[in-house]
Amino acid sequence: MCRYARKHFTAAGSENLVKDIQSAMGLLAFSPSTRCKRYQKLFSPSRWDALIGQFRRENFTLYQLSSQSTLSITLQAGLSALKTPQCYKPEEFNVQCPVCSKPFNDLASPLPFAHCSQSYLICTLSGKPMNEHNPPMVLPNGYVYGAQALLDMSAETGGMVTCPRTNNTFKFSDVKKVYVM
Repeated sequence: MCRYARKHFTAAGSENLVKDIQSAMGLLAFSPSTRCKRYQKLFSPSRWDALIGQFRRENFTLYQLSSQSTLSITLQAGLSALKTPQCYKPEEFNVQCPVCSKPFNDLASPLPFAHCSQSYLICTLSGKPMNEHNPPMVLPNGYVYGAQALLDMSAETGGMVTCPRTNNTFKFSDVKKVYVM
């Protein structure tokens, strides 16, 4: 056995590899209950976990696989396209934004923010975009919401609108249209 090891393993090259092979050959002479520190470490059950990890890495490399699942990669790509600084301000969460929901918010935290070349105003009450069909309206306290959500609220409460952030109540006639350029 030793002649075989000397003949074939010394040609393997690196000094570290030769030392590892010598240690492995030494395991043949010792039992798992040995008191020799050098070989106790090699017989340790934690070495199986390291071997499992090494096997998985080599298998991924061999078959050109990623250590992350395709679902995780795709999900992170989508979340990074939607992530904005507002997703981390509780008072500015958007109902329709997936990044604003707790599980996705945690998953997206290490990802970079999206680069938006155009801005969109989204109503925090309804989650709908504020545009020419749903113009932005400002309450007397300065908070802005979509006209459709405020109209629906005033229809239910007899012409009164309550700001969900401050709980202040105003007449719908006090609400003003916002013009964005």
